[in-house]
Amino acid sequence: MRSERIDHPGRHLTPWHSHAEGQLYWLEQGVLLLELADRQLAMSAGNLGWLPPGCAHQALTCGAVRGLALWFSAEEAAALPAEPRLVAASTLACALIERIVATDGNAPAQRRRLAVLVDELQGAERHEYALPLPGSPRLLNLCRAILAAPGERTSQPDWARRIGMSPRSLTRHFQLQTGLSFSRWYQRARLIQALARLEQGESVKEVAWALGYENVSAFIAAFRQQFGLTPGQFRERRLR
Repeated sequence: MRSERIDHPGRHLTPWHSHAEGQLYWLEQGVLLLELADRQLAMSAGNLGWLPPGCAHQALTCGAVRGLALWFSAEEAAALPAEPRLVAASTLACALIERIVATDGNAPAQRRRLAVLVDELQGAERHEYALPLPGSPRLLNLCRAILAAPGERTSQPDWARRIGMSPRSLTRHFQLQTGLSFSRWYQRARLIQALARLEQGESVKEVAWALGYENVSAFIAAFRQQFGLTPGQFRERRLR
């Protein structure tokens, strides 16, 4: 197993790739958007992100991002989930990662701490901000256009016309391919973008207006329903 520091001062895109090793990310600061073949995961500070060996992905850092990454051999990764996931980072898991990095090269100590870390991860609370992505090229291009400009106030019929579909077809195919209605998906996409903006220090009011909400109260209510805490609470947790 090996480790490396993650330190990006600003927005940075790592294009599509995969690794023979498994990767465990721990973010101390920032938001990292991981796009997989079928969904996008929003990883914020205080979370751990796991990608098994061979998992194709691209990664976008939103503003300044700092953290650590551990690389697991295929043999070491066999004890961890076969699917990508995000989990809450416990105090013990964070301490173990720091000690593993500090003892890089000390194989016996690493193996002992790694065994405890794997056990901790297996019982960790799943904490996933997931945005499913459709499989058809037209719908996927629509989703990427929305993610590039989440505050654009375009109606569902207008989006349908842009990609050459009827509103009814858009509604039906979007639900079939993502498991969400278009309106619910759009809402979740905006809220995931809100995590990145709040992490970069924008005020709750600035984020609400930038993402197309008519008022701050509507944004706060939607954020709490999606993530279980208010935007202000999210920022407070980030600053601890």
